[in-house]
Amino acid sequence: MFISVPDEKINIVKSLISKLKELSGAEITYDENTKTFNVDSSQNPYEAMKVISVIRAIGLGFSVDESLKLLSDDYMLDVIDLKQSVGSNPETLRRIKGRIIGENGKAKKIIQEYTGVSISITDHFVAIIGIYDQVQIARKAIELLIEGKEHSTVYKYLDKAEAELVYLSKNRSYNLK
Repeated sequence: MFISVPDEKINIVKSLISKLKELSGAEITYDENTKTFNVDSSQNPYEAMKVISVIRAIGLGFSVDESLKLLSDDYMLDVIDLKQSVGSNPETLRRIKGRIIGENGKAKKIIQEYTGVSISITDHFVAIIGIYDQVQIARKAIELLIEGKEHSTVYKYLDKAEAELVYLSKNRSYNLK
């Protein structure tokens, strides 16, 4: 499986190859001509997919430490392509990214704090790393902002969704006893 990252991220990923090989057991090579990383999936396709996610996360602007969380079975990467939602008009993309980030980063920070996810906003992508349930809540909140919902409506959704998640997790633990 081949994956590429922006030129400014290539050296970061190259410096991680040996660590990724050690942690995953996947064979990873870099092709200088095509500027792509090849992750051999013949030994363990599941681990190879995790390595691809780590490399993709770095390409989307996440830190190495945040990206390495994707090697755990508990974490996932979800990516929203804003061009698919709102088109490729640069002014529209700028406005939508501004809504997601919020004034002085407030909206993004609130979504991250409520859900425990990490969010990276780049060119026309919004990427989320976190635990599955939390990522779904964060994604829905971001989609509400993309649709034009008021920030206060999104914060109320987050409050309600987190309360439901806490309630469900408490009930699951009781049912296990």
